[in-house]
Amino acid sequence: MRKNILLLAVVAFVAAAPLYAQKKVSPGIRAGVNIATLSNIDADFKTDFYAGAILSLNLAQRYTLQPELIYTRQGANSVAFVDEETGQPNGHEDVTIQYLSLGVVNKFYFVEGFHGLVGPSLDMKIGKNFPRIDFDDDDYGGVDLGIALGLGYTLPFGLTVEGRFKTGLLDAFNNDYFLGIFDDPDKVSLNRVFQIGLSYSF
Repeated sequence: MRKNILLLAVVAFVAAAPLYAQKKVSPGIRAGVNIATLSNIDADFKTDFYAGAILSLNLAQRYTLQPELIYTRQGANSVAFVDEETGQPNGHEDVTIQYLSLGVVNKFYFVEGFHGLVGPSLDMKIGKNFPRIDFDDDDYGGVDLGIALGLGYTLPFGLTVEGRFKTGLLDAFNNDYFLGIFDDPDKVSLNRVFQIGLSYSF
């Protein structure tokens, strides 16, 4: 099932290529720094990276649609580990969750170069690292949905400086192993990430 979703994501990204002949379309690359954490968990921010490909479709004078296929490393540092017998915190570990993110970003230009952005993403988990527990795939949550907001500035030669805030909409851990350290046991743990980086359109 997950392989089928990944295949569909790649096909959807590539399918936009024929628009090159019809609109102003610029392929490009995007990379930068993630400052990530997980909501409702006793944890610190984690610094990591993201990188991938973009396709900018200039559909109007002040509007660009930008499909993206991004590899992103998220998670949190010093996550409190809960002893399964006592339910009490028992040490801390760093959590890394790797995603392949298919996003569709809407860019709205205010003045020359400056823009705001908003868009959804489908994030497929392709790797994980949590030393204290050997999670099964079903326990770790294979797919996340995200929404991103941000601001950026594009230079005349195609380089863009950009900052985004992205939040997940689905529980990153299926709420199985972290009930003892939630502020509220009824709340889920969501991916939260600030992204600062560059993109370049050819």
